[in-house]
Amino acid sequence: MKLKIGITGGASAGHVVPALAVAAELQRAECELVYFGRADSIEADLAAKAGIRLATVPSAGLQRFRSWSNITMPVTVARGVFTAWRAMRRERPDVVFSKGSYVSVPVGVAAWLNRIPLAIHESDHTLGLANRILARFATTVFLAEDTPGLPRWLQRKAAVTGLPLRDDLADGRPESLRARLGIPAGLPVLLVFCGSSGSRRVNDAIRHQLGALTAHFSVVHICGRGNLDPALASAPGYWQLEYLHDDMVDALWLADLVIGRAGATTLAELGALSKPAVLVPLPASVSRGDQLDNAKAYAQHATCVVVADEEMAEGTPLHRACEQLLPALGGARHRPDPEAVRRTARDIATRTIALARPRGRHAR
Repeated sequence: MKLKIGITGGASAGHVVPALAVAAELQRAECELVYFGRADSIEADLAAKAGIRLATVPSAGLQRFRSWSNITMPVTVARGVFTAWRAMRRERPDVVFSKGSYVSVPVGVAAWLNRIPLAIHESDHTLGLANRILARFATTVFLAEDTPGLPRWLQRKAAVTGLPLRDDLADGRPESLRARLGIPAGLPVLLVFCGSSGSRRVNDAIRHQLGALTAHFSVVHICGRGNLDPALASAPGYWQLEYLHDDMVDALWLADLVIGRAGATTLAELGALSKPAVLVPLPASVSRGDQLDNAKAYAQHATCVVVADEEMAEGTPLHRACEQLLPALGGARHRPDPEAVRRTARDIATRTIALARPRGRHAR
């Protein structure tokens, strides 16, 4: 009988894409998969594209600013735990793999309540809030890198694996995207993206400096759903898109320079492709500061310039950073080895499978 493995994690592509990289390796190992996530969400969308059935679970995250949603969040999470508990009883997975974010909390707790082994993965230098909660319930905690100072109870269940890269990262076809968008050869391509939701501050900064940027670059701007500017639909040298799914790898390959946030997944992909970058990490005022740590560490070994979010005033620092990196562009394209791209995801998948218990032993 096939092993059945639950996958969870969501809210952003930075959580879902690595989860699906592990899922692809689990599919190659002939496991049956079910994705636990929210309806009408990025995880639902991407899981469907990967051919993975969705079991819907409500969830809500803590806002790091004053919001009415923080008052109702505990009720939503409690409802999510109950819904996930029922889903676990119905689906009976042999093990659950979680990539983090608030989406994963009710699923991870429900797995523990049903005595289903739980493996979680942390991408950043420190555990995020969701993973700090789930680490107590987890059988194994996979870490992207060695993390000093872990408490002894966590050290006993931790394993350093690296960060799983998207399954198709080595398969980019940049000229296919160039032809589809009608981007002429000649100028280097500047790719701007800040996750699936985009960033209003970065979008505004780019558009304030659009004339200066298009003098040096063909600008491909992935601005997030609902963030297109109709007034710029015909701007020369500028291509704006809400989001890219299957074409995202092609866009990464096509880019000569990237402007983006400093999420761990983004940096891992840029590093694998040796892309020069201008990084705008999320500030501590709206995050736990993990992107600030990520950007600082990445800048020590990569070709990049870090621009503080609060210093982007009308985009001038972004424009200057792009000009500063112009001499670093035009080097030989780095084609990653497909086996190297998939190695971490395969290792995590193998370790996750090893946690599975025989059916019938995990239900209370």
